Amino acid sequence: MNPSIIALLQAVASLLMLIQGNPQVPQATVRQTVAITTQAIQIYAQAQAMPKINFPITKNDSIWPNIKDLYNTAYLDVNGNYVAQGAGVNIVSEDTSFGDINGDGFDDAAIIVQRTDGNGGATFALAAMLNQGGIMFNIADVTLGSSVQVFSHRVAPGGDIVLDMQIGDQPRATYTYQLFGNALVKI
Repeated sequence: MNPSIIALLQAVASLLMLIQGNPQVPQATVRQTVAITTQAIQIYAQAQAMPKINFPITKNDSIWPNIKDLYNTAYLDVNGNYVAQGAGVNIVSEDTSFGDINGDGFDDAAIIVQRTDGNGGATFALAAMLNQGGIMFNIADVTLGSSVQVFSHRVAPGGDIVLDMQIGDQPRATYTYQLFGNALVKI
């Protein structure tokens, strides 16, 4: 593991321990510390994943990601391995939203992908794609099911991913997801 990443994680852990349970620490400071912790986990996850990606990833065209950048990066497959788009993972380009998911000031992306397993079974997933180091990085995803209809999608201010969709036979509903470290959580 990279020594600078270890130092970053240790510093963030120290910050969290200092503010834990201290009523004198303002809520804004607590929120900032949690945001820093989340970003440290994301940087660590990307550093751990990059050596496992055995194909070239094209850098983004600019600091503002676009759909082309999403076609040229790695995605998590059904087994949690990184694969190129088209190798068991296909993006649903019309179900893509851009916005700052992790609070670092750079636009990221939330995208619906269709993943195929070794038996040909297909499921849909929401993938959180972070704009880190000039590339789009699939930090987390959540399986939605084998039948999904998305009516609208957006990355809201504050980073929430909001989807108006129907999953299988369930009634149409609004689902909100948030990225915590390297996990997408339904809230």
